[in-house]
Amino acid sequence: PFGHDLASAQELNRLLAACAPESAIHRVDHFLEKQTVQNVIGMRFANRIFEPLWNHHHIERVEIVWDEDLALEGRAGYYDNAGALRDMIQNHLLQVLALVAMERPRSLGEKDLRDCKYEVLEAVRTPTPDKIATETIHARYTAGTSVNGPVPDYVDEPGIDGSKGTETFAAVTLHIDVPRWQGVPFILRTGKALEGVRQHVAIRFKAAPYVTFGQHRSPRSNILVLGLSPDRVELYIDVNGEGELFDLEPPKLVCPFAAQDVTPYGRVILDVLHGDPTLSIRGDEAEECWRIVEPILASWQQGVPPLAEYPAGSNGPPEDEWTEAVVPPEAPPEATRP
Repeated sequence: PFGHDLASAQELNRLLAACAPESAIHRVDHFLEKQTVQNVIGMRFANRIFEPLWNHHHIERVEIVWDEDLALEGRAGYYDNAGALRDMIQNHLLQVLALVAMERPRSLGEKDLRDCKYEVLEAVRTPTPDKIATETIHARYTAGTSVNGPVPDYVDEPGIDGSKGTETFAAVTLHIDVPRWQGVPFILRTGKALEGVRQHVAIRFKAAPYVTFGQHRSPRSNILVLGLSPDRVELYIDVNGEGELFDLEPPKLVCPFAAQDVTPYGRVILDVLHGDPTLSIRGDEAEECWRIVEPILASWQQGVPPLAEYPAGSNGPPEDEWTEAVVPPEAPPEATRP
C-alpha cells in the first residue's frame, strides 16, 4: 500500500511533489500489468456485444475476488501490520474496480486513462457506519488444513501479535454513484488459507426477463469471468442441453491466454525504465482509495462488525453471504426434468 492511511499517503504525496513532477513518479501496482486486467479495456470497448450491456440495466452485480489457499508463508512481519483490507483491497482490487467501471477514455494515454480511473474512485460512495456493519466482513483463520498441510491458528503463527485483531479475510460491498452503476453492488473479497484459489472478476448479468420454458427450469444469470490468475476469459450461458428439448444447461466457454512474455513485475520495471507512468497509480487515485477504506478500517478497529473466524481450508466465514456467490459453477448441474 502507498502509505498506511490517508494522512500518511497525503504526506508522501507532498514529499514526492517537492522532488519530481507527477509524470515522473511511479506508484507501482503489478496488478495493472496483468494482461487480463488490461484486457478489461479491450473486452469492453472493442466488442459491440459487451459495451451496450455494461450498465445497471443489464448487470446484477460485479464480484472482484482474490482468494488464496496459502497462509502467511513467512510474511508475518509485514502482514500483521497490514491485514487483508490494506494488503489487497485498498490498492489492487480497487484499481481493478476502476478499470471495470470507468467510462471510455478518449485515448490510452496516461492522462486520459488515469483521469477515467480517478473519476470512478471519486464516485465510490463513502461507506457509512450502518453500511459497514451490514455490508462488510472481516475475519481471520483458525487452525485447519490447507493445500500445504496443517495450518495453526493465525494468532499462533510465528511473529503474530494476536491483540492487533488483524484480519486475514475481508469482504466489502461498494456502490458507485454514477448513472451507469446505480443499484449495482461491487463485491470485493480476499482471504488467505481458503479451500481453493479463486482470482477473478465475475460480471453477473441479470436473468432473461421473460421465460418461455413452462415447467422447465428458468434461465440463470449469464456470467462473464475475467480470470486474473491464470489469465483466461470464461462465459457461462444457458443453452438447450441433451435429452429433453427445452432443458437448459450452462456450458462454460473458456478462452485461455498464453503466458505473458514478461511477468507483471518485469513489466513494472520496464515501465519505470521507459518513463511511462500510464499503469502507475496517480497520487489522487491513491488518496481516493484510502478515502474509501479508511472508514471501514476505523469501524473494524471498534469491533463493528465483530471479527469473525473461519477454519483454514474452508471457503471463508459463514457470515459472508457471498461465499457461494463468488464461486462460478465449475460444471453444469444435472438437468432439471419437468
